[in-house]
Amino acid sequence: MSFEKMSNVGIDNETRNFIILYNFNVKEASMIKNICNMLGIRDQVILSHKNANSTIRNIIDSNIDSTCESGINQKAMIFNNVDHMKVSAFIDSLKKFRINRPLIAVTTEGNIDWSLDTLISNLLEERIAMKSGKTVKH
Repeated sequence: MSFEKMSNVGIDNETRNFIILYNFNVKEASMIKNICNMLGIRDQVILSHKNANSTIRNIIDSNIDSTCESGINQKAMIFNNVDHMKVSAFIDSLKKFRINRPLIAVTTEGNIDWSLDTLISNLLEERIAMKSGKTVKH
């Protein structure tokens, strides 16, 4: 048996399962981390509006840009390679912990090269369209 630092072990970023927590305060992030740990999602990346220029692919690869001056100020969660049953259980847990539902997305081939700002603006557009009963094309 050998022991090696986790940072030295090669991680296939395509199969890395984690959640991006965007624009949550410390208390909310702590509660969400607890929910993640209960569901076995051990990897969480906490970002703010200063990271809005980072693409999803770069975040997966841990190349996070923090030079954005005016990112969208909305709370969002983006799941990468997380089983849909865990995502569903996660959303149910948000209700139980009385956390207001943030914008929620999963990474796809279509959005992996989008910046966080672009993804969040599309999620906002979808939320507004759903509330008004309209459809949105991206």
